[in-house]
Order: sequence, then structure tokens, then C-alpha cells
Amino acid sequence: MKKILFLFFIILFTSFSETTDPSKILIIYFSKSGNTEKFANYITEISNEISVFKIEPATSYPEDYDSTLKIAQEEQSSNSRPEIKNALNDVNDYEVILLGYPIWYSHLPNIVINQLEKLDLNGKTIYPFNTHGSSKTGSSINDIKSYANNASVKEGFPISMNEIKDKDTSINKIKSWLDKIIDGESDEEEEEESDNNNSIFININLYLFYFISILLL
Repeated sequence: MKKILFLFFIILFTSFSETTDPSKILIIYFSKSGNTEKFANYITEISNEISVFKIEPATSYPEDYDSTLKIAQEEQSSNSRPEIKNALNDVNDYEVILLGYPIWYSHLPNIVINQLEKLDLNGKTIYPFNTHGSSKTGSSINDIKSYANNASVKEGFPISMNEIKDKDTSINKIKSWLDKIIDGESDEEEEEESDNNNSIFININLYLFYFISILLL
């Protein structure tokens, strides 16, 4: 009887935290000016176990900022898919995708959409990160949800193009964000729902415990 009660207490009061192995995390990013590349590099400085894939356009964008913006606007208007030099074809070895990009006219760059459409993201979790001038995440999260089929898309993590140049400040913020991903910490709404579920679970188990205790007396 004591053994049964001991095992029951273990089941009742042990909580399980789902952590993520960094080797199961993949960064997929596109960077034109180098700001998003800085972001990706800071992540790998924090954890060098995380793999990286950089989206490279088959035809390079112009060096001139205004010319690039004009092309970006044309790509959005025509809903085109800029060709990728060496597109990634599968992410089967990974559970979590850190998707990095600059905000272009409040949206995800079309070349990133092209890469997303080439992948089977069923069951994957995507944590977006981006650099921006003033629009934070813009409409990019909804863009990702539209094109990342069957993936769980989390809240975006934006850093301004000026802030990303301050390495110490940026890397501290990024580390805090990354730690939560690796430690399996949820968003506030998910945490609240989880707390409610845990409360119900504990109450049910307490009733079971009382019932089993009476039977074993």
C-alpha cells in the first residue's frame, strides 16, 4: 500500500516542462542590408548549437536602398516569388524554426514567402524575428500564418534597425527571448490556460487520491 501511495504522490505533484534541444532549432533568415543578419548572428553567439540557413536571392537586390524598396513594392503588387539561389527543401531534422526577415512595406518579403511555400512545416513551431524602421512586426505575422501550412506561429520579436546596431542591448534582449523558447515557456494566454488545466488536473487527482486511500485502509 505504501508503494502505491508513493507512486501516486509522484504522479500527482511532479510537473513536466517541455524544453527544446537547441540542436533541433533552425534559423531561416533573409537579410538585405545586414541588420537581420546581425540578429541571426547574435542568436548563434548565444547558442552555437542552433543551425542556420540564409535565404540568398538568385538575382541580387540593388545596393541602393530606394531601388530595393521599389522592387519590393513591385513584388508585393504582383505577388511574385523571387527565385532563391539555393532553396532549402526540408526541415525534417528540426522542431523549431526561428524565422528572420526585414519588414518591407509592413509585410514579409516575397522571397521569404517563396521559401516558406517550399517547406513542409506541419507540426513545426515558428518564432518570427525581424528588424524594422518603425513598423515593428507590421502585418508579417499574418503573412507567415497564411503561408506556413499547419505550423504553430508564435508572436513576433521585432528590433529596430537602429537598436540592432547596439550589440550589448540587443543580445541581452535576444538571450531572454531565446531562453524562453529553449525552456519551453509559453505566451501569457497559453500559460493562463495551462494553469487552469493544471488546477483541474490536481483537483481531479486529489479526489482520486482520497478515494484510493479509503479503499486501501
